[in-house]
Amino acid sequence: MLLLDCFFGRCKKPSCEGCALKLVRSLRLALKSRAMQKEEEFEVDTACSPQMPEQVTLPAKTTSHKQDATKKRKRLTAPREEIAWYPVIKPELCNGCGDCKVLCKPGVFELGAPDPAGICRPKLIVAHPYKCLVLCTRCVPICTSGAITLPPKEEFERFVEYLD
Repeated sequence: MLLLDCFFGRCKKPSCEGCALKLVRSLRLALKSRAMQKEEEFEVDTACSPQMPEQVTLPAKTTSHKQDATKKRKRLTAPREEIAWYPVIKPELCNGCGDCKVLCKPGVFELGAPDPAGICRPKLIVAHPYKCLVLCTRCVPICTSGAITLPPKEEFERFVEYLD
């Protein structure tokens, strides 16, 4: 049971330091990152697939946006401090696994205050919200407990300009 708890991010230990099952957690993180890469590749292939029947028509805006998002560089049209795009972590759902911290390259997440009793792992907090990349959603699917939420993408697309 302990092995499965570790693999699914439900381990109750405050830290993985010195744990014999630390390898299991790193395997889970590697599998998740591969799965996310495959999902991104699949989305690109379906949007650009020439094998789609001509009878099925997709809205031009959605298709061009996916092509733009995957092939073109992005530039913000407003200063980053004026764009309120950042994740919110619900502390009652966070299990402290740290997957979001490992995945996030800009360093948005940090460990919160330690548990006074020392029983549970510390919850994660959004320490640097404006380091979050606008329209990035990679942390949401990696969260095993569903504690991370982001604002609706549609409200923030006006802040991003795609370059050639």
